Amino acid sequence: MPLPQCRSEYSMYMAGKKKIRTAVILWLTTISYMGLIFYLSSRHHYTLPAFPDNFDKVVHMCAYIPLAYLLSLSMIRSGLRKYVFLVAFIFASIYGVTDELHQAFVPGRDPAVGDVLADTLGAFLGSLGASFRGT
Repeated sequence: MPLPQCRSEYSMYMAGKKKIRTAVILWLTTISYMGLIFYLSSRHHYTLPAFPDNFDKVVHMCAYIPLAYLLSLSMIRSGLRKYVFLVAFIFASIYGVTDELHQAFVPGRDPAVGDVLADTLGAFLGSLGASFRGT
């Protein structure tokens, strides 16, 4: 692609490159975060302090808020504007389901419907937060 000839065209060209770079960085961050969730759910021995019953549901919810938020930002910065809330919510929720299914194959871990519900609530809140942000 040839470089633009005048100054304003060059500014637009560079702004476009910056938008693409931002979108790529956001997608890489999102995918890395998904990898982190996968890695943590692959571990079978945790030495955590004693927490109240069902506190793990709060942890699940808090893990999926940033995932849905990052998915929303990534889609918006990539130029997608329609149905961002819905797509981010559904995708993050499905990822939560697959994460629980994955745990069925990890020694010492068990899938739980309550964890899926907590993941889904976190996905909803993350998508909602991104939509309120007005990105």
